[in-house]
Amino acid sequence: MNFLHLKDHSPEVLQYIVDEAIAFKQGKNAGTPLAGKGVGLCFMNPSLRTQTAFSIAAAQLGAHPVVLNFGGNTWKMESRDGVLMDGDCAEHLKEAVPVLSSYCSILGLRSFPDGKNWEEDKLEPALAAFKKYATVPVVNLESATGHPSQGLADWMTIQESIKPKGKKFVLAWAPHTKALPMAVPNSAVEAAALAKMNITIARPEGYDLPPETMAHLQSLGATVEVTSDTDAAYKNADVIYAKSWGELSSYGTVCPQDSAFRNKWTVDEAKMAKTNDALFMHCLPVRRNLVVADSVIDGPTSKVLQQAENRLHTAKAMLSFLAATRTSSTTPSELSYA
Repeated sequence: MNFLHLKDHSPEVLQYIVDEAIAFKQGKNAGTPLAGKGVGLCFMNPSLRTQTAFSIAAAQLGAHPVVLNFGGNTWKMESRDGVLMDGDCAEHLKEAVPVLSSYCSILGLRSFPDGKNWEEDKLEPALAAFKKYATVPVVNLESATGHPSQGLADWMTIQESIKPKGKKFVLAWAPHTKALPMAVPNSAVEAAALAKMNITIARPEGYDLPPETMAHLQSLGATVEVTSDTDAAYKNADVIYAKSWGELSSYGTVCPQDSAFRNKWTVDEAKMAKTNDALFMHCLPVRRNLVVADSVIDGPTSKVLQQAENRLHTAKAMLSFLAATRTSSTTPSELSYA
């Protein structure tokens, strides 16, 4: 069993994993289900929270984590089939992934999109290669379309803070200096839907999430409103989740940088004042006073540090789940790591 996207697992399994993460945080779960095993964490892009959280999670579960930065402390990898490898990639994933599978019991991969062609990026070629060639479970540490461990940490943070069912969750688009990928916003709204929240997506015209994401939210029975009216979006909100993402119709293009446009979308005190003392959330790293004002991210309802801490606990729950399901035919309700 792999853990590539939230949509690959039932709501019941995902709720179980969130509950297990809370139990890990509270010290109610113990044991070393990965004792003596290796966990290979492969990164094609920079990482702070994901790399640290999964490394420590693996170690606390008894495993030996190995962090590989492709193109850094190891060869740069090729994922495409049938190519003439006369460029800067010295090794193909066809060989690298089976070799790593022979050393490790679980493999993780972070692979950002190229940001040039959405139709190609959404196929997630590197992650697809890991899935194809690995003989052990694979964890998606963030890809073009999803960031499952972040989504679970977001869900966990909300569940710790409020009773989410029926509450208003706002995914608030924010300005940035780069055209960022869709992974975090996709997983954030999916987690909110799984927590049975009412979702509002506040974004400039043209900055819609992918149709596949919207269709999946509908399949989950979520109530979703999409608007460019920030006043209406923030009104009576219970959670404001700020995040930047690029425009699909001009994929890879940076958003307008004029101050009027930025000011409309930056999360500030005036916007937060329209909410129900909403939790402020962001996955980090964040560009202060561009995405969010200092007074908001440093304010009493900010949950960004709690979200970041919860990345460790959800990583432990995900790895434990994979360890258990690999060696057992039990259902989630029967699994125990205590």
